[in-house]
Amino acid sequence: KIKVFQGGYDKNLCYLLWCEESLRAAIIDPSVEPLEIFEYIENNDLFLEKILITHTHHDHIAFLDDFIFKFPNLKVFGYKESVKKNINNYIGITNREIINVGKNILTAIYTPGHYPDSICYWNIDNKCIFTGDTMFVGRTGRTISSGSSIEELFNSIYFKLLKLSNSTRIYPGHNYGFSKSCTIQENIQYSP
Repeated sequence: KIKVFQGGYDKNLCYLLWCEESLRAAIIDPSVEPLEIFEYIENNDLFLEKILITHTHHDHIAFLDDFIFKFPNLKVFGYKESVKKNINNYIGITNREIINVGKNILTAIYTPGHYPDSICYWNIDNKCIFTGDTMFVGRTGRTISSGSSIEELFNSIYFKLLKLSNSTRIYPGHNYGFSKSCTIQENIQYSP
């Protein structure tokens, strides 16, 4: 299951994922004020055990400390060479590494370009990918900061993300498009 929360600094999207059988849950990008998320977790008897970071730009980890304070045993996953150092409970992962959320499996796909530690999380069974700022609905990510690389972003988009099934649903880090999510096929159609 996926529950989407919007807020943060610039229409940020934060995702709560969970396994319906075990009720084990994870957050992708703690970028939204968390009180509503905490209530949702409690009201649905979920066990939050992981946070997955798509990249360490401040807006995507703005509320990380709040989540760790509320759930001190959380494990925080992100790219092994994180730009931001000294994140509590941090576990560095590499390209194609597997992370489970209950019985659901997510595969990390290293996608530099927007930022050097950008990583996407792909679930092949449910045909979805959490792209952070590498790909949005209606367009690709941007190269706007120190460490951005248009060449790396091109390679991440064309040689990694667009190689996935066209029916894969994109869940981006911001609500910048005509909807909060779309399929890869729809994105190709709407952003030639």
